[in-house]
Amino acid sequence: MNDHTIGPTGFIGASMAVQGITDATVVLHGQTGCRKGLLGSQNVMPRTEVRDPSFYGGGTAIPYSNIRPEDYYSDTSSKLGAVMDHVCSEDYALRVLMCSPGISIVGDDCDRYTAGEGTMVLDTDRLSDRGCVGFDQSIREILEGLHPEKGETVEGGVNILGLSIMHKDWYSFRHELAHFLKDAGLKVVCPVGAGCTVDELRRSVNASCNIVVDPAYSAITSRFYSERYGIPSVSIGRCPIGFDATEEFMHAVGDAVGTPLSHGLSMVRKAKRRAYGSITASGKSLVGKTFDIVAEETTCAPLGDFLRDSFGMVEDSDRPDYLFAPGDIALLEQRSGNCWKGVDIGFPSSSTFDFLKKPLMGIEGTMYVLDSLFNRRACRILRRGASSPGCAPGGCPCP
Repeated sequence: MNDHTIGPTGFIGASMAVQGITDATVVLHGQTGCRKGLLGSQNVMPRTEVRDPSFYGGGTAIPYSNIRPEDYYSDTSSKLGAVMDHVCSEDYALRVLMCSPGISIVGDDCDRYTAGEGTMVLDTDRLSDRGCVGFDQSIREILEGLHPEKGETVEGGVNILGLSIMHKDWYSFRHELAHFLKDAGLKVVCPVGAGCTVDELRRSVNASCNIVVDPAYSAITSRFYSERYGIPSVSIGRCPIGFDATEEFMHAVGDAVGTPLSHGLSMVRKAKRRAYGSITASGKSLVGKTFDIVAEETTCAPLGDFLRDSFGMVEDSDRPDYLFAPGDIALLEQRSGNCWKGVDIGFPSSSTFDFLKKPLMGIEGTMYVLDSLFNRRACRILRRGASSPGCAPGGCPCP
């Protein structure tokens, strides 16, 4: 299944593009309710600086004008001016103004408040777009707004494109990929929109090649780099999910830059051996088990191939055994009995926080999928009152 109606909207995707730049911030002109949908960025890339609660709603991210119903009948622009004045006094390199759907019809002069250096406004016409399109388009607009000048090309310098903070444990995958690139003698100039800085974005136009992780999140940006700066991109047309796609991805990158990712390929082979040993020890067969996937096609295709080709599983959207979906959807569908097990593969659940590495892409991502397939649901093991191997006779302290 590839249902875009229940995924992040273009508005959220645009916001996450900005929040994925460590020294930039979204400034929301709108109501408290619209801001709440953007605070998911705090789960995936927390900001811990102490901020003025009157503009940050008691939090540390997404300053906003806090428009109330009565303001629509009087004045909304004064509140916009107040929040912009405050944010411009803070230590951001870039402040990006976005209007909520409700406030956009008022017609406040946003350009008036974003004329200074280090400020810009993003058009919210992309509200009906998918999250990946909102992210992609916003990254391009930010790059255009920065007006970076082409300098000397960095030999062996690459950008990472199509990776966002909305991707499952984006940081762990970025770390894994950067490690393999470094071992191959390459340097990451900029992980565009995935924990980069504004200065790194400016320098990204000097890279010799772009490495595309998820094409759904980078089609527009890749074209921008190619047309404006002559930087080519390498892509396998899908995400590196599963052993085969991960190997294909590493071979494609190596061919494009002229340097094989030997260490990365060696680690894939080692992971395969470990996975085979654990699967054999489990004695569990997944042949005939059903699955469904709620994600972009660039995720559905490699993940579906991995499940079908490696384990003989069958795709079925009617009460599947395994539902691979963004966190809240996976959790809700499992608790509602619409699947046997929900597996988080996207924007994380608002009620859980990951301390362990749980990416979806790359080697660690493949091991995460295997762990989700071959280990039982946590709620089945830790049900209140159930005994576990470590519990004392006659009582169980487990929650």
